[in-house]
Amino acid sequence: MNNKPQVLVAQLGARKHYQEPLLFHQWGILNRLYTDFYSGHSLLANLLRHPYFYNRLPNFIKKGLERNEPNLKSAKIVHFPIFGYRYVKALNKASPQQASQIFVEGGKEFCQRIIKNGLGEIDTIYGFNSACLELFEYAKSCGIRCILDQTLADYSLVHKLLLEEEEHWQGWSLTPFTVSDADLELMQREHREQDLANRIICGSNFVKDSLLARGVDSHKISVVPLGRLKDEKSMRHQPLTQTPQERGDELRILFVGSVGLRKGIPYLLEALRQIKGKIPFTCKVAGSLEIKPERIAEYSDVCDFMGRIPRSKVKDLYTWADVFVLPSICEGSAMVTYEALSAGVPIITTYNSGSIIRDEIDGFIIPMRNIELIVEKLVKIYLKPSNDFNKIDKNQEYLKHTIQESENKLQQVLMF
Repeated sequence: MNNKPQVLVAQLGARKHYQEPLLFHQWGILNRLYTDFYSGHSLLANLLRHPYFYNRLPNFIKKGLERNEPNLKSAKIVHFPIFGYRYVKALNKASPQQASQIFVEGGKEFCQRIIKNGLGEIDTIYGFNSACLELFEYAKSCGIRCILDQTLADYSLVHKLLLEEEEHWQGWSLTPFTVSDADLELMQREHREQDLANRIICGSNFVKDSLLARGVDSHKISVVPLGRLKDEKSMRHQPLTQTPQERGDELRILFVGSVGLRKGIPYLLEALRQIKGKIPFTCKVAGSLEIKPERIAEYSDVCDFMGRIPRSKVKDLYTWADVFVLPSICEGSAMVTYEALSAGVPIITTYNSGSIIRDEIDGFIIPMRNIELIVEKLVKIYLKPSNDFNKIDKNQEYLKHTIQESENKLQQVLMF
């Protein structure tokens, strides 16, 4: 082994567009990447990615082909496609109550398959919450350092916040959240991972706060708000020369994400109710629908519920939007806010979203559950002088600088 660390990444799913294994590969420290399914760089896979064929494929094959990162072509990648197929199929069929049990069982099997296949000559394992417990336990017995990427706030806080939302918005959720035995098992699993980890990486201070409240040692927590954007060039937004009011048009409001209580959708919908008649607007909501049809019908006069749409169309929505709203209750570090920032769209979001945006510069950070402030900020953006927002060059410069700082910080953690 050379002087650089040798890192094994255990990544169940295509988390964050493979940004960590890609960085480690670029730094020359990625020994191997273990994942559930990876479409790779074969002649057939590349042929199917050609627009002529890709646009004619069913969605499940498209999603499989997206499990790929061209810049990892020369990296050692080991995947378990049959396990991956079963895992994704089970999750797609599962109710929210069943999902936690699948996460637990899938995480266990994933770790066992990695251990059976072999770790190689490594000194560091980089794993993600809920999917690395058995691997960490094995690694500790071998004297291997363990780094945990905690992608969401601690489940003790998640459970508390979601139960409060269900109480406040009764009759909204298609499947109301309750804390099952499987949810508690999943939380305990993540707690054991946190305790075993030598270092914990989290995407925001919101996540760090939740870990500190749980009693995790602050010295082993590093906040690293990485937000690599896949295909970011095609998401560039043309800066506005006029505000909606100046151009005599409606305020174009956008929400992207699962349409449920965790993302705070009721607060946006109620805010739309309150601004109706005050300013002209149109609102588009893109994402899987987790609220009841009667609620969708109730707010259909103020909002266009688009359902889940392809990534290519989401990029078009960022170009269309005047403002992006994510009144989230609980996140890690919401990728959609990085996308909106890169596109030069002003953002209204909460501290709980874990966003890196700067209040009053890139948009507004407001307390969660505050309908009145959403209304106030929407009206302000409608009236705001056009040179105050949509500074795309400065936004992208800030985003690039922040991500570079985060990469440097992550590198420091990895390099001992």
